Amino acid sequence: MPKKRPEKRRAILEVCSATSGTCSGCTRSCAACDLCQKRVLMVGGITKMENRYREVVETRGGVFEYHDGYMRNGARELEGVIRRADMVLCPVNCNSHTACGVVKNLGKKYGKPVFMLAGSSVSALAQAVEHAGARVSE
Repeated sequence: MPKKRPEKRRAILEVCSATSGTCSGCTRSCAACDLCQKRVLMVGGITKMENRYREVVETRGGVFEYHDGYMRNGARELEGVIRRADMVLCPVNCNSHTACGVVKNLGKKYGKPVFMLAGSSVSALAQAVEHAGARVSE
């Protein structure tokens, strides 16, 4: 599998951040601030890419949280972070069936929008954030 070039990664991040800096006075028409201070939880994904995921969310004005998706302590730890989140992203290609099921059930229990992602790439996260941010802001 060929490595993605840094230029492509930079281009993806630029698309995600129409403006840089902080969100002040965001409105629904503010494309750069779709997530204006919304807490976005990513459950699973590639742990080494946590900083890249964080960059995508934070450049859109969101607050990023990450949970590795491991269910070593059962659902208790995951339940706490889902309760704090405004939206939850869960890539299915690198989470167990159990983790995905727990995420869906806890999202439903606490009324949190849960978006199951087909992949764990930065571009998959960027697309989800772009589409989901507008729905969460409403």
